Amino acid sequence: MIGLVIASNSWGDDTRFELTLEKTSVSVGNPLYLYLTFYGAQNVARPDVPKVNGLQMQYVGPSTKVQVINGQVSQSITYTYLILPLRKGEYKLGPFTTQFGRMPYKTDAVTLVVNDVPGLVSVGTGGSPAPAPVPRGAMDEDPIPYEDDRVFLTMDIEKTTVYVNEEIPVVIKMYVHNAGLRDIEFPTFPHEGFSTGEYTEPIRRSEVRRGLSYEILLFRMKLYAIKEGEYMLGPARLNCKMVTQKQVRRRASFFGRSIFDDDFFTSRFGQNTYPISLESNEIPIKILPFPTAGRPADFQGATGDFSMEVFADPREVKVGDPVVLKMIVTGSGNLDTVTAPKLSVGDKFKTYEPQVTKNDNRKIYEQILIPKSDEVKEIPKVSFSFFDTRSGKYKTITKGPLPIKVTERPESERAVKMVSMTGTEQMLYPQEKIGQDIVHVKENIGKLYPKEKFLYGNWLFWVVQLVPLAAFMFFYAGYRKHERILTDRSYARSLKAPRRARSGLAKARAYLEKGEALPFYDAIFKTLQEYLGNRFDLPRGNVNLRDVENCLSPIGCDESILDMLREVFSKCEMARYASSVTGGQEAEGILEKVRKIIDYMEKVKI
Repeated sequence: MIGLVIASNSWGDDTRFELTLEKTSVSVGNPLYLYLTFYGAQNVARPDVPKVNGLQMQYVGPSTKVQVINGQVSQSITYTYLILPLRKGEYKLGPFTTQFGRMPYKTDAVTLVVNDVPGLVSVGTGGSPAPAPVPRGAMDEDPIPYEDDRVFLTMDIEKTTVYVNEEIPVVIKMYVHNAGLRDIEFPTFPHEGFSTGEYTEPIRRSEVRRGLSYEILLFRMKLYAIKEGEYMLGPARLNCKMVTQKQVRRRASFFGRSIFDDDFFTSRFGQNTYPISLESNEIPIKILPFPTAGRPADFQGATGDFSMEVFADPREVKVGDPVVLKMIVTGSGNLDTVTAPKLSVGDKFKTYEPQVTKNDNRKIYEQILIPKSDEVKEIPKVSFSFFDTRSGKYKTITKGPLPIKVTERPESERAVKMVSMTGTEQMLYPQEKIGQDIVHVKENIGKLYPKEKFLYGNWLFWVVQLVPLAAFMFFYAGYRKHERILTDRSYARSLKAPRRARSGLAKARAYLEKGEALPFYDAIFKTLQEYLGNRFDLPRGNVNLRDVENCLSPIGCDESILDMLREVFSKCEMARYASSVTGGQEAEGILEKVRKIIDYMEKVKI
């Protein structure tokens, strides 16, 4: 690792506080690591690192180190930060201070030079389609707030004063200049006082803004005002991942694994990725109520600019035959607020609820009207009222009346004449369709069963019913467990902990039988470290005795188990850095202690 080490003022031979930068000169957008290392102790509090304008700083985690040289044991703890340069310039980092015991320790300051040479890899440029946004909430890590002219977010609306029920198009643009992004989520934003529709398919465009050429990903959505008042729309927030060239050189730790092996910035294809969060501007907006002056009596809340067409078919019918009245409302605005046009037919027609269909920018109502007598000459007028948000006035459209011709139904179609005998009064009965109201005599009655002997009285019936239920419960339990493994990282790690531990102990046993002491202690330490990390959901590669004791204290761990843990950690550290180690009974004892520790941890409820 190329680095710069600045020694601090120290008050002892072995105790000091140092600041290390991975590199002192980088380009905009290329991340680097900052290390704060305290030598001489490990129980040192993490120092405060203030924010620096132009840099995004993210705390990664601690790592500890123990060395044994000529019988002298030294220890240290390192706090690691990731720095993302956002702007060109020279930045002074430090001095940083911490306290150990009653003595303060301070590092010297260092200068980081950020050049305006883009180090980002352009992803999806050219004429390729817009990247498909991922579902909201799909980020694996918490995104870093990003504030820079190369990637930013804006939100626009057509006007800031609207009426209740009015439709407002919202446009959210993500500007990208010389940057690579992936896993772009759909934006989210507060919208009190409004209901929302769905996003349309994102559109990709190019635009020149302030002399720079930007690739734009454009999101469109419609809002609907639902409550009068003054509100603040936004800010819109969007999460994505930034892609940079892979420049970090990895460093192995003395435990065989570096904390950088698990950082969330490295992909499999020679690129670094890290999550960022973009935030747009806020927009103040006012929702006005409908004016009371000039409001039509049939107004039901429709807002927009509409037209109406009315058709009747057929125009010539007999009494009792249906006439279909089709009313088509077309226009721009909130179609969800459009209700059926007003039609007053009185008692001359029999009516039913209209059937409604919605197609693009129009709504179709089909009303069934059945004339009751041949005195009906027309269908009354149809009216539809709406509020035009552009002019701020109510409008009413009236169609009709529509003339129709209704004739009396012939007597032969209305009833069946029945004569019982000559000279008696003739009786008229409604015409019936034979076969719909008659229960026919069965020629084959089928198989007969004893009375009150039902299927549900048989025990086999209940067994058959319970089998699908039991199968469903079994598969549902498996499904829930699988879902929890996918969504609950801590649960998934705790499940695989004993299996991985058994594999590690078997490997250690094999080394012990071969008489290979150093590989044995290395396998024991890695097995115990991995098991405890999985069991307590600790960061991989950073499991130490202090963190484990902090996890075990709240659950009242047996003191003998804690003593075993301390002994195993101590033996493994000494064995890994001593010039020679022995196996035999002592190694057997260590292996048995690790087994007891794992057995105890599996029985304890955490």
